[in-house]
Amino acid sequence: MKTIVYNGHRIDAPGSTLTGLEVVRYDGNVVSSKRSVLGANHPFEMEENGETVQYLVSIGTRWHGFSATCKIFRNGELLFSDC
Repeated sequence: MKTIVYNGHRIDAPGSTLTGLEVVRYDGNVVSSKRSVLGANHPFEMEENGETVQYLVSIGTRWHGFSATCKIFRNGELLFSDC
């Protein structure tokens, strides 16, 4: 599980694609859930301080296939990457 905290909000993203189930949480609430073997994009919108913010959590698979990569964007700006 990858976890970041930004502006007081916690985003949890899956850290393994072995099960094929990817669940993204924002402040503990599920905002996106998909089944994927090679990874998927998880876009969602949240309201923060009266402003609508667009997030994108992009999950991928490393070349050896045993672990996931993760990128988290907020309004198009990269917040986190483990690639």
